[in-house]
Amino acid sequence: MKKLACRRFRRLVNEYRDRALNPSEHSFLQAHRSVCPKCRNLERQGTLALSMLRTAALEPELPPNFNERVIRRWRVRSVQESIRFWSPAFIGAFVAALLLLASLQLVSRSAQLPTVNLNGHEARKISLQDPIFPNIIEESRERR
Repeated sequence: MKKLACRRFRRLVNEYRDRALNPSEHSFLQAHRSVCPKCRNLERQGTLALSMLRTAALEPELPPNFNERVIRRWRVRSVQESIRFWSPAFIGAFVAALLLLASLQLVSRSAQLPTVNLNGHEARKISLQDPIFPNIIEESRERR
């Protein structure tokens, strides 16, 4: 029975630091604290350790412009990420603009290109019955 009471006491002491206990739990803590020196010592040590941790928690000393530097760094990083996201679109738009300018240049200068006069000659398709293939073997023998 005593182990169950000690276990309940430890649980309630830990909960007491986090929430308000109801009156029956509070009266149980008072009654068990007066009966059990082991639990009383354990509670005292826990309270001492917690107060030591609270006093050891020091606030860091920050430089006066720390907030501005953090905000500026966050803004720079967000701009860099947006540029990294949109850079393929910018490159594609640049290439498309160059191609558009090159095609406009070709179209606008086509009237200024020199004309080629073939004097009535034009390319025609000649239909042959048998295709003509060069005889490479005989030509190489003749050269020797």
